[in-house]
Amino acid sequence: MMRVTNSMIVKRTKTNINSNRAQVDYTNNQMSTQKKITKPSDDPIIAIRSLRLRSTLSTITQYYRNNISDAESWMDCTGTALKNMKDLLDDAYSRVVYGATDELQPEDRHTILKALQSLQQQVYSEGNADYARRTIFTGFKTNESLTFTSNKEAKEEEYDITERFDYQDVTKKNYYPESFDDTSDAAVATNGVHPELFNEVELNRVRLAYDKISADGNSLTFTYKDGDQTVKTVFNSDGSIDVGVKDGKISASLDSSGNLQTQVTHPQGYHIDEQNPVITPTGATTGTLTYTYNVYTESDWAGMNQTPPVTPTPTPAQTVSVVVNNAGNIADDGTQANAYLSASIGTGTAAQTISYRVSNTSDLKNADYNIGDNEIVFDQENGELIFKDTIADKLDEQRASFSIDYHKKGFEEGELRPEYYFDCTRYMKDRDNIVYENFDEKGNWKSQAIYYNIAGGQQMQINTEGREVFNSDIRRDMDDLIDIVNAAISAQKTVDDIKTKIESGNYEGEELESLNKWYDAAKKQLDYANQNMHDTYSSYITRFQGYLDTVDLEITDLGGRGERVDMTKSRMSVQESTFKELKSINEDMDLSDLVINYTAASVAYQAALQAAAKIGKMTLLDFL
Repeated sequence: MMRVTNSMIVKRTKTNINSNRAQVDYTNNQMSTQKKITKPSDDPIIAIRSLRLRSTLSTITQYYRNNISDAESWMDCTGTALKNMKDLLDDAYSRVVYGATDELQPEDRHTILKALQSLQQQVYSEGNADYARRTIFTGFKTNESLTFTSNKEAKEEEYDITERFDYQDVTKKNYYPESFDDTSDAAVATNGVHPELFNEVELNRVRLAYDKISADGNSLTFTYKDGDQTVKTVFNSDGSIDVGVKDGKISASLDSSGNLQTQVTHPQGYHIDEQNPVITPTGATTGTLTYTYNVYTESDWAGMNQTPPVTPTPTPAQTVSVVVNNAGNIADDGTQANAYLSASIGTGTAAQTISYRVSNTSDLKNADYNIGDNEIVFDQENGELIFKDTIADKLDEQRASFSIDYHKKGFEEGELRPEYYFDCTRYMKDRDNIVYENFDEKGNWKSQAIYYNIAGGQQMQINTEGREVFNSDIRRDMDDLIDIVNAAISAQKTVDDIKTKIESGNYEGEELESLNKWYDAAKKQLDYANQNMHDTYSSYITRFQGYLDTVDLEITDLGGRGERVDMTKSRMSVQESTFKELKSINEDMDLSDLVINYTAASVAYQAALQAAAKIGKMTLLDFL
C-alpha cells in the first residue's frame, strides 16, 4: 500500500478545487453567452459546422434582406411608371377615337388639339422615373435621363445617328400640295382668278425618329440579298453613290464638268471587268448615262483571261448598274447643275433603278410632290423618306433592309435621347465624342438588361429598357395627328373667312364671282382636310391600341417577374428560418440545461471547498 501523506492530500485537494472552479467558470460562461463553445478547441466539430452554417445564413440573409428587397423596390417603381404611361396612352387613345368621329364641330377640333399637345409633352415623362437616383429605363446608363429634360440642354445637343428599317416599315400617307390659307383681298378677290382645286397625293413613306435634320452629311444605305451575296448600295447627300458587293466597293460621283467618275475596289475573291472608267456626257441636256459593272468570281475571271479564254463566257456573279440622270440638270457647257446618280436594286430584268435626293417640305409642296417613279426623296424638314409604289414594291419583293445615317443638331425638351435607341455618335464640347454601338454585326440589339442575384444560382432581370415601351413612333404619331387637326382648323378658318367676305355685301361683280370660286375651293379643301383627319385618326386607333398592348405586355411581364421574386422571397424566408434553427441547435445551449449544469458545478465546487476545509484542520495524529 502506498503511503499517503498530508501534503499529498492537500495538493490533490487543491487540484480538484481548481478543476471544480474551472467547471464553474465554464458553465458560468456558457450561461452568459448561451453558446456551447467559446473557442474552436472546445469542440472542433461544432466549430466547423458553425462556420458552414454561418456562411450559408449570411448568404441567405444577403439575398433575402438586401437583394430581393432592392429588386422589389426597383420593380415597384417600374410598375408605377408603366401604369402612369398606360394612363397617358389611354387618354391619347380616347382622343384619337374622338378625332375619328364623323361629325366634329370647330370647337371639338380645338379641344383635341390642346389635349394632344399636352399629351405630347408628357408622353415620355415617365421614362425618366428613377429609383435611388438611378433612372430605371435607361439600361446600364442609370445616371442619365431617357429624354432631354430642358430646352436649353436639348438645343445644344448634336448627334450623328443611324436608323435601321426594312420593307415592313413602309407606310402610306396622303400629302396636300395645293393647300391655301391666305384670305386677304389681294389673294382672293382679284380679277376672278381662283386657285387650282385642292388635291391630294398618296405616297409611300418611311418616317425617322426625328425631324428638322441636316440636309448635308446624310446617306441612305440599302441592303438586300442576291443569291448568297449581300449587296449594299449607299446613296450620299452630295449626289455620289457607293455600290458594294461583299467587301468590295464601287464609288461614283460627278466631277465639276459633269463627268461620271468611278473608283473600284475589288471584292475579296472577285474581279470587276473594268477599273475606274470615266463617262463623259456628250453635251446632251436630257437622258441618262449608264455604266454596268460585271463582277466575276476569281476562278471565272482567271478562265476568261487565259489563252485561249474559256467558252462560253462565264455568267457574272453580280451585275451592278450605276446611272447618272442628267435630264435637264447638266448645262450646255457640260458643267454640273444638280445632277444626281442612281443605282439598281436586284439584277437582270428584275432590277429596279433607284435615285436619291434631299429636299424639304416647302420645296416638295411647291413642286406638287412630283416625285419620280424611281426616286427616293428625303424630306429633311419632316424627317421622312418619300417614294412611289414602284420602289415600295421592289423593297417588298427583295425583302430589303435599309438604314439612313444623318446629322441632327438641336432637339426639343421631352424628345428621346438617341443613344437609347440607335447607333450614334454624340458630339461633346470638352471631351472626346461618345460613340454608342447598340447593335451587333447582324443588326441585333445589344441587350442592357440588369440582373440581380436573388438566390443561389438564380438571377432575375429587374429593369425594363425604355425602347421596349417608349417607342419613338408615339411622339411622331402625335406630330402627325396635331398637324392634321391643325390643317382641318386652318381649312375651317379659310372657309369661314371667305364666307364672311361674301356675306359682308362689300363685293360685287368679278370680285364676288372670284370669292365664290375661292369659296368652292376652300370648301373642297375643308372636305379633304376633314376626310383626311377622319381616315388618319381611324387608322391610328390601331396604332395607339398597339402602343397600349405593348405597355400591357410589359406590365404583364413585369408582374410575372415580380411573382417569381415573391416565390423566391418566400423560399428564402423559409431557408433563413431553417438555417437559423440549425445554427441555434449547433451553437446554442438550452437554458434549462445551463441552469442544471451550472448548479451542479457550483454545488460540486462548494462541496470541494468544505471538504478541503476539513482536511486542512487534520494532522497525522488524526490518522493514527
